[in-house]
Amino acid sequence: MDNVIRPDFRRAAETRGSDPRKVRGGDTAQHVKLYGEVGHHAVSLVRDRSSPQGDVYKVMIDTPGSRMGPVGVEPATPDGLFDADLVGLAVLRTLELLAQRSDSGVA
Repeated sequence: MDNVIRPDFRRAAETRGSDPRKVRGGDTAQHVKLYGEVGHHAVSLVRDRSSPQGDVYKVMIDTPGSRMGPVGVEPATPDGLFDADLVGLAVLRTLELLAQRSDSGVA
């Protein structure tokens, strides 16, 4: 079952150089967890209570230019957290696959 995505939050916390809890958006955005880092990209979960959609979880990618962008938005409910975790792990795995592809010389 090598196609099952399993999180390794301990490894993610050890590899992250900067403090992932420093989230833009003021006091209304709260860092929940770091899914992991691939190269210069970090995938994390943020809870934003002042979003136009209301209280939501946002799966964010921190890019090399320190720009953060949401790649998934879910309601701040237990089901929303479950779905956000799926999105976060899928995004992380996608970045890992792209990094492997780049390393192999295949464009």
